[in-house]
Amino acid sequence: MVTLLDSVANYYNDFFIERRDRRSEHLPLAGSPVLIVGIVFVYLYFVLRYGPRRMANRKPYNVLHMIKFYNLFQVTANVILFLRICYNVFLLYEKFSFRCQPIDYSKSRVGMDEVYFSYAYFLLKLFDLADTVFFVLRKKQSHVSFLHVYHHSFMVLTTYCALIFVPGGHVLLLGLWNTLVHAIMYFYYFLTSLGAQNNSIWWKKYLTRLQLMQFVHLAFHFGRPLFGGNCNFPMFWLWYGFLQAIIVLGLFLDFYIKTYKHQDNNKLTEKQV
Repeated sequence: MVTLLDSVANYYNDFFIERRDRRSEHLPLAGSPVLIVGIVFVYLYFVLRYGPRRMANRKPYNVLHMIKFYNLFQVTANVILFLRICYNVFLLYEKFSFRCQPIDYSKSRVGMDEVYFSYAYFLLKLFDLADTVFFVLRKKQSHVSFLHVYHHSFMVLTTYCALIFVPGGHVLLLGLWNTLVHAIMYFYYFLTSLGAQNNSIWWKKYLTRLQLMQFVHLAFHFGRPLFGGNCNFPMFWLWYGFLQAIIVLGLFLDFYIKTYKHQDNNKLTEKQV
């Protein structure tokens, strides 16, 4: 047992302390992975077990004002980060390579910008967990789907690892895409929180299509250097990004087919009747 514990401790020390990017270790929540794993565990326990049981015999909480503020915050934060990443990718870099962009591990302006972009993006993924908490508090447990919980929990763990191992470089396009999509998505949520009906927002379906387009491009973005070769970016993270894009694309495609094809079939039936 002692030998096993020593091996685990040595592995932890080698992987999460010795090999990590030291430039971010002073940032809040960017230290030990134990805290982040704990946050995800508490999140899963609350939204899947404790929360539903707690709310079973209670009335839904009125958190509408909190949700409005939360949605506005998410729109603002995602737009700001999207514009800042755009500025660096398209203007500040001498030549950003969409085929294979290496990470700048220096403390230059570009290198540190990538660290802070990664950190800000990681914090946004932590804030995203509040979505599910609001569902539980409002007794909307049907919204707590496998896709929703899987995506939110894995994004927290993924962005934490990206921050301490691969902050920037080829993964910047993930942040660029995701902040754009989330800015539009939370604006849609804000409109619904003001009382707009889901079927009155004509571009709801196109938002899901934009999400699908995002994952198609990200699969290509991470897959291109994988199969093209000669890329100075960690191979493990290229594979991870590629496989995650494929998995989430499949989940979102399943959601799209079940949601919108079902609606279209109902409308067609109504017209025939």
